[in-house]
Formats: sequence, C-alpha cells, structure tokens
Amino acid sequence: MLLSHVYDDGSPMADFPMRVVEDASDRLVAWLAAGSEIRYWATVDGSDPRTLPLDRRFRSKLATARRTWEGPGVLRVIFADTIYQVIHFWTPQRKFAGWYVNFEAPSRRQGNQVLTFDWQLDLWITPEGTSQWKDEDEAAAAIDAGMLTSEQLAASFSAGQEILDDFDAFLARVGDWREWTAPSSWTAMPLPF
Repeated sequence: MLLSHVYDDGSPMADFPMRVVEDASDRLVAWLAAGSEIRYWATVDGSDPRTLPLDRRFRSKLATARRTWEGPGVLRVIFADTIYQVIHFWTPQRKFAGWYVNFEAPSRRQGNQVLTFDWQLDLWITPEGTSQWKDEDEAAAAIDAGMLTSEQLAASFSAGQEILDDFDAFLARVGDWREWTAPSSWTAMPLPF
C-alpha cells in the first residue's frame, strides 16, 4: 500500500510505500522498512523546506523529491475517522523509542492508497510517558500562509490533550505494538512509480 500526504489541491507532498500488517474496520497498521524509497516535500531545487526561514517555508513554491527512509523501520497506525496517525519508533538495537502522534486530516482510501494532509503539529511520547509537543512553530507558519486553519490546529491540540489525559484509552485504541517485529523478509521497498 502507499501512504500519501497530499495538499488540498490534490498535489503530492509525500509518499511512503508500506506493507500492511493489519487491515481492520477501525484502523490500518502498516510497516515502512528501513532504506525504503520515499517521496517527500522539497523546495523546487530539491532541498529540504526546513532549510528555509519559517516566514517563507510555506509561502515558497514546493515540490517533492525522492529520498531514502533514514533510520530503523517504523510502524504506522492509521485511523479513517481520527485527526492523527501514530508512528512507532525503535532504536537501531530494536528497543522501543516512543510514539510519534502526527496530526493530520482524516485519511481516505483510494484503491491501494491512503490519502491524508499533514497539519504540521506533532506530539512525541516516550515509553516512560514523558511528552513533548513538536513543530508548533511550523504549524503557526502554515496558518499564516493559509495552508492550515486555526481550527485545525486547535483540534490537534485538543486531540493531543485527550491522548495525554487518558493514555490507557489511547493505547487500547492504537494497540500495543512495542514488542512487534517485522518479518525479516520485509526489506526496503521502492516507490511504485
């Protein structure tokens, strides 16, 4: 399957080729193997947009560039009716590193593709339960540039607070994947185009 982040106009922002671990009515769980070929947002010259000052980052013409997924593989839990997906990270030694909550538009399916739009705000939660909001400055810059609404950002903060207020309910919904290991045959994947 292909996880695709797209802009409101349907143009691509990022693509991740993934293997399906679980496809249930309430969630899709998929694995992105280390070294997989991905397509990720970029400036027109192929640079990372994070090299641009925040006041220009979302106002500059953006494109995509092919890259290789760096670091260990990650497991993503994607819900169709929720404004976030949960990315599970491990260290290179296969020790669980934490949950990365990526706030985004509710996903929709189109054949073998899952489409969503990244709302920039993220929440990192360590295995010990320590949490940290991430990319608040990017979310504010996206609002200033008209790529995100203040209502979407408020909804993201509210959903994140609900996670932190009842972490047991969050884990019950996401599933406990901390000890999960991908089959050894699930190696790096190319993009399908």
